[in-house]
Amino acid sequence: MSDSPRRLIAIRHAKAEAADSAPDHERNLTERGSADARALGAWFKEHGLHADFVWCSTAARTRQTWAEIVEASASGGLVDHEQRIYNASVPTLLQVLRETPKKARTVAIVGHAPGIPGLVAVLSEGSAQPAELEQHFVTAAAAVLDVPVEWAELAPGTCTVEALHVGRADNA
Repeated sequence: MSDSPRRLIAIRHAKAEAADSAPDHERNLTERGSADARALGAWFKEHGLHADFVWCSTAARTRQTWAEIVEASASGGLVDHEQRIYNASVPTLLQVLRETPKKARTVAIVGHAPGIPGLVAVLSEGSAQPAELEQHFVTAAAAVLDVPVEWAELAPGTCTVEALHVGRADNA
């Protein structure tokens, strides 16, 4: 089992209500956001992506995004709702990921911009173009990264981007 590859699925939450609609942490997904998250989940199912461990921000919109993905993909692993992911910097996100249980092979992290796009850029230094990452990390976006090291050893430049996808209900 220790020889099987590791994957990281870095997910930016789907479209949320306007910033003035509720306190930021409590903002819910819009109808479009829910539909886009389900479209992302359908893409997960189509590509056989099944996270066995999930780090999820405690914000309502990230929890709802993951719930929609799970419903559409018919899969989901153990979820740790982690306060540190909310509005986290890249170094904080790296620290959280380094705490991933050793047995986990495919891990998802559901968070916010600019942290999640920044995390992908730092982990994949050289394997993805920054402009491409910026363009793809709109709401309901995901990057799948190959992780050739133990979770505790994650560092800048250690991963390779395998896929980038944006969940959109109108082109799912």
